[in-house]
This record gives sequence, C-alpha cells and structure tokens, in this order.
Amino acid sequence: EVFIPPCTEDSGLALGAAAFAEWKKHGKVKIHSPYLNNWGIENYEANYTSETIQKAAGMLATGKVIGICNGFGEAGPRALGNRSILARADSKSLANKISMEKKGREWYRPLAPVALEKNTRYFTGLSEVHHLSKFMLIDFSVLPERQKEISGAVHADGTARFQSLFEKQQNPFLFDLLKLLDEKYNIKALINTSFNGKGEPIVHTKENALTAAHNMKLDGVVLNGNLQ
Repeated sequence: EVFIPPCTEDSGLALGAAAFAEWKKHGKVKIHSPYLNNWGIENYEANYTSETIQKAAGMLATGKVIGICNGFGEAGPRALGNRSILARADSKSLANKISMEKKGREWYRPLAPVALEKNTRYFTGLSEVHHLSKFMLIDFSVLPERQKEISGAVHADGTARFQSLFEKQQNPFLFDLLKLLDEKYNIKALINTSFNGKGEPIVHTKENALTAAHNMKLDGVVLNGNLQ
C-alpha cells in the first residue's frame, strides 16, 4: 500500500527518511498521527469539558471567529484542528473577513471546510468518502443545492477541499464540537484555516496563539481545551 502523509511538501522528505529508517530497523512502519509537532511543548494536552464545547459552539453559531491551540501541532502546511481558526462556513462575507482582514491573504485564495464524515457525504452526495480526506488532501464536488450552506468555503468551480472526521479519536475536541453544532444548531461544517497571520508561521505555543489572536482580533481562543 502507498500512504500519503498530510505534509505533502519538502518537510515530508524528512519524515520519509525517518519512516525509511524505521522500516530498515524494525521491518515495518507505524502509521503516525499528523499531530507530530511537539518541539518544546511535550507536556501539551487538550483537556476540555462539555462546557467548553457548549460555549465554543454557541460563539461559532452566532458568527464569532475563534482560534484553536490544542495539544501538539500539525505536521505539514495545513491546519487539521489543533492549530486552526474556525468559523461558520455559510457566509462569504465572514470568509472574506477572515481571509483578507484577519489573515491578510489575497482575495482569490479559498478557505476549506471541516465536517464530520457523514456531513461530507451530505454535501457531496457520495456514498463513501476517500480516507485521504482526513488530511484535507482532496477536492470534492459539492451538490449545487447545498453549496449555499458552505458558501464561504466553496471554490469557484463548485468544489471544496473537505477535511473529514471519520471518528472521534482523529481529533476528539473537533469531533465533539462538530457533533454538537450539527445536533443543536444544524451547522454541518465550519471554515478551518491555519492559525497564523500574514507572514507568520502557524502558531505553536499558547503564547504564540494568544499573541496571534490579539493581533488578528479573534473573538476567542481555545488553549489546550480552555476557552479564553
């Protein structure tokens, strides 16, 4: 089998070399989580409560924008829920506000949605979602009648680069948040973009996250499960 990691860029070469050494030494390669970035934050762990999920969901439902800095960071160039900025996906104006005003990006650069796997199927009409959607690596055609529900994350050609959560262990905090938003507010997807401002790397520590949240004027930030 061929396994494609989430860091499909030059930094993936180092992981490839490490995987090759692991295979040479042990005869097999463990399939690692994408949350490998723990340099200097080895003690980070997201211990959240249902109250935090309820508060974060309520904020997002009312159009607020929040940052997430939970546990270890993602390997590779995309956010997968541990170093993310989240917001409702059904508003082009909110998407533009996040992309251009808060992150300082060009107007034409799209944002991506994150959803439970069952809701990726809802938006696409597919009976099965490719497993590489876990890592936000595939564009899917969105059903025309459902594009309005994620208008802030649909490309000009009617596609969207979904990150799909197939099970809770993939990202427990994000899974529980999406589940509550679906069940309580009928919100089936969120915008998920990397937690960084223009010219800055994706945030790593809680201090980085607080500084970036202040500079970008986010409405809240979750730090290892605690909503600030």
